[in-house]
Amino acid sequence: MKTVSLYVQNECDPKFILESNEADPFPDKYDIVVQVKACSLSRPNTKVLSDVYKKCPRSRYIVGYEVAGIVTQAGSGVSNVNIGDSVIGIVSLSSHYSGCGEYCMLSEYDVVKKPDRLSYEEAVAGIGDCLKAYTALYYQAHVTGGDTVLVIDGASSFGNIAIQLASQWGAKVIATASSNEERGILENLDTPIAQIIDLDQRSNILVSSVLEETGGVGVDVVIDNGVKQFNDEEDQKTVRENLRYPKPHKHDVISCLAASGKWITQQPSLQLDPPDCQRLFLRGGSVHFLFENIWTLAYSQHGRFQHVLQDAMDKLDRGILKCKISKTVTLDGAVDALKNLEDIRIGKVVVKI
Repeated sequence: MKTVSLYVQNECDPKFILESNEADPFPDKYDIVVQVKACSLSRPNTKVLSDVYKKCPRSRYIVGYEVAGIVTQAGSGVSNVNIGDSVIGIVSLSSHYSGCGEYCMLSEYDVVKKPDRLSYEEAVAGIGDCLKAYTALYYQAHVTGGDTVLVIDGASSFGNIAIQLASQWGAKVIATASSNEERGILENLDTPIAQIIDLDQRSNILVSSVLEETGGVGVDVVIDNGVKQFNDEEDQKTVRENLRYPKPHKHDVISCLAASGKWITQQPSLQLDPPDCQRLFLRGGSVHFLFENIWTLAYSQHGRFQHVLQDAMDKLDRGILKCKISKTVTLDGAVDALKNLEDIRIGKVVVKI
């Protein structure tokens, strides 16, 4: 069985390897084995992986979490799906079988049936970002009609889905772009965007643009794609803050928040100094860490997780949410694609197997 794995000896130099000697998976009572037809690629965060497995360190990690395929085996306790069903699901970080491979194993609670009209490639390109967007907007920010949401890097695959979903729920959306290409993507969306802010123009444009758009009030929700934490070059070197693309400073994000505003961050190593906390306190604001993998690690919210997956598939199937595939590769080309993922800012890279 062919599968792609990640080997980490040095966090700064992870190695992706296509292997062909792994034994076929055999399902436990509530697990299923899926013959993978398509898998979406995302670059693993090796620091997060090492923290998750601090008690039981690993040198090898799985690659590819969003998968679609056909059920070939089912455990004795499986009742939600049958052998031969086409399913779409999220592989848990705790799994030993990569989604980027010929076969993988998932819990029956981590999959839903794939709509017939939706291709395997379209399903995997959208499901992960939909899960992340639902987690951020609904479960963490509790977005409702009339709210104003600022989405950093709106042209990214996740930002694109977050904009569409927030707009569907009646929110006013502001988004940022870091290039003319990204601005063009946002301008051509069917979803209305109140303002597109170019982060590459000058460093202080974000706060002034947001306050001008909101009449000095600020936004109810900020969803970032990571933030800049330090201005001093020595501090940046110490924490390895090497930013290839413009990101807002954490102070600017806080300054954009309205009263009782919510900051949804994807910065796992966020450091807030006492002045930062004081500014958040005076706004009655809050910080939430967006880590969508908790759904498959905790196993405490099966019903909610299934509802999110099912609703996301329904919206993708009906064209209410639209995702963009930037590139499709074969399993043999997955390793090279993973090495170059950081260069792809728009759309998803999908492995077709």
